[in-house]
This record gives sequence, C-alpha cells and structure tokens, in this order.
Amino acid sequence: MRTYADKHLTEDRIIRAVIDEAQLLRHEKEHLVQCLVCRDEKTRLEQDLTALGDAASRLAPRPRRAVVLPETKGKSPGWLTGHHSWALASVVCTVLVLFFLGWNFFVRLPQSRLASVEEEIQKDGQFMAEINDLVENPLPQVYRDISGDGYAEMDEDLMDFLVPEVEEHAGESSPA
Repeated sequence: MRTYADKHLTEDRIIRAVIDEAQLLRHEKEHLVQCLVCRDEKTRLEQDLTALGDAASRLAPRPRRAVVLPETKGKSPGWLTGHHSWALASVVCTVLVLFFLGWNFFVRLPQSRLASVEEEIQKDGQFMAEINDLVENPLPQVYRDISGDGYAEMDEDLMDFLVPEVEEHAGESSPA
C-alpha cells in the first residue's frame, strides 16, 4: 500500500472513501475535505472506476436473449414455519408433560402404593404375632427365666386360690 507521507491518507483508506465515506474515521473525513492531494487521488480513483465500468459495458457481448429470473412463488406456510412451528412445539411439549404426569399417576403411584400396602400388611402381621405371644405369656423374658417352668404349669384353679375374685355384696359400694 502506498502512503502519502505521514499526513496523507493511505491508498486503502482512499478506496474505503470511494466505496463509503461513512466507514472513515472523523479525523480522516476532515482530512479528506481539507487536503487537496487526497481529494484529487479520490476523484482520480472514482474516474478510473467509472471508465472501467463503461469499457466493460461496451466490450461485453450482448446476451442472445434477455435474462429473466422466474418469479418466486411465496411458499404456503407449513407446519414448520412462522407461528405454526411454535404451536406445534407447544403441542408436543404439552403432550409429553401430560404423558409423564399420567404415567406417574396411573402407573408408578399405584405400584408404589401397592408396595407400601403390602409392607404395612407384613408389619401388621408381625405386630399381631407379638401381641399373641404376650397374651400367652405376658411376663418379659427376664421374669420367665427367674420363675422357671413352674409358672407355665399353673392353672386357673391355682390362680383363683391365690387371687380370689372380688364379689360385690348388695348395698355395699365398691371404691371407685
């Protein structure tokens, strides 16, 4: 690239000025207005490009027939263009959300509820077995070890003898 000393615009910047002066910096625009050398160089480049365009249009062969581009028919909006794509995407998302909610509610929850009910039934069975053991032998294991086997052989008659039943007599009130 050619530079015009340190104070003039470079050839690249002059070409940019020919194409579009808005691309130049503010101080380059001011320089182009004030500097006669840079302004002449820009004018000369514009004239050369205009002459080149004129020569090209004179020397280029004429087409045998006129080139006409076919009219583009506007595509009818399909499901994947415009607002239809958003509608389709929202419908798909809604269907997926409803499917997963339905799956959780109708498939997974009943299975988990059934498993928890089965577990509760097993726990209830174990609890009832413990209660039945306590009905048969209410003493804790420590006291059963102390009392030995004799306690198991006691019958109702012996218990009635040791702890008689309280009979209420008419006219007497029982302590509450």
